[in-house]
Amino acid sequence: MSKPSKGHKNANGEGSIYQRSNGTWAGTAHVLTTDGTRKRKTVYGKTWEEAHEKLVELKAKSHRGIPAPDRSWKVAEYLRYWLRVYVSELRPKTAEGYEGAVRLHLIPGLGNRRLTGLQVQHVRAFLDGFKQKCLCCANEWDKQRRCCSAGTCCERLPSVRQVQYVHAVLRNALQHAMREELLARNVATLVKVTTPRYKVGKGLPVDQVKSLLKAAQGHRLYALYVVAATMGLRRGELLGLRWEDVDLDNGTITIEKTVQRAGGKLHIQDAKTESSESVLPLPEITRTTLQRHRDDQDKERVNLAEAWREHGLVFPSEIGTPMEPRNLARHFAGLRERVGITDVRLHDFRHTVVTVLMELGVPPHIVQAIARHSDVKLTLKIYAHSNLQEMRKALDKLDGWLS
Repeated sequence: MSKPSKGHKNANGEGSIYQRSNGTWAGTAHVLTTDGTRKRKTVYGKTWEEAHEKLVELKAKSHRGIPAPDRSWKVAEYLRYWLRVYVSELRPKTAEGYEGAVRLHLIPGLGNRRLTGLQVQHVRAFLDGFKQKCLCCANEWDKQRRCCSAGTCCERLPSVRQVQYVHAVLRNALQHAMREELLARNVATLVKVTTPRYKVGKGLPVDQVKSLLKAAQGHRLYALYVVAATMGLRRGELLGLRWEDVDLDNGTITIEKTVQRAGGKLHIQDAKTESSESVLPLPEITRTTLQRHRDDQDKERVNLAEAWREHGLVFPSEIGTPMEPRNLARHFAGLRERVGITDVRLHDFRHTVVTVLMELGVPPHIVQAIARHSDVKLTLKIYAHSNLQEMRKALDKLDGWLS
């Protein structure tokens, strides 16, 4: 369509294009908006042709039933709205992480831009700049001086994982904006970031497991370490295990809850995923250990009387409340130092269970069910990483064959 002659009048509903006092052009039309009504919306262009092209697109979307935003959001406004309406319903730990990424990085970097005007190059430039920001003060890093512009020399640049996380938070927020039909596309999905390579922990040798359990004997957390070494539960799952989830008569436990710290307090919440929630049979050594542990806990409850605060947990604090995960980590650190093993984690018990079961010939899909992995590939990856000694023995056979 060519530019209309002076005095030309558009048909009713077609919209209009006019030149503004600053020389730019504006196009207006009544279109469907996100509040369900039809309102006059305006688009702008440096030329008549640009304004006309945007006006045609605006009307075409309205005809297809795609509403125009009923307000002009800035990125910061929408991110705060998204946190309040959507993220607040997520798990506390997840919500806390999202809020931190929005407040510390996304709003300072992109908050002043219009939501509908956010482009791929804006997101890419933000991420490139974020990679060079000092995490302690958000100032730009000087590679030559090995110091941020504030001169604090903290040397804390974002890791690949942190860059990926901030990008993922932005992508999720913009995806919600698309569902609300505030955006036509999610520009964050068009920006690729480096995927971090996660290290897979290895299982412990059986003699180390025995040494750690022997060192823990007599302590009120001994049963926790036995469950960790035989059932492969995660730390939060161990601390969230309730007596109502334990059936000592039938020898089973049900994994339903986990304990996490978020927002300055502890939360008992549902397990990580549906695959994490499972009924598992108890080995006899675990069942008898839990039986003794329950008897010992009954004595603790009687001795503390009114000071005991019942939460029904199998492994609570010394007064019955949920145990602080960091306190468990500190106790395990002391345990491993006493044994003389400094490079292991409590989570390595979980990988030990996977490795030992695989070495005993248990089918991978059964091991996957016990470990509650979402994919059997992860189960096999842990086993392959842990089984270096067996691979060495296999390859040594080639040495003899070639010799």
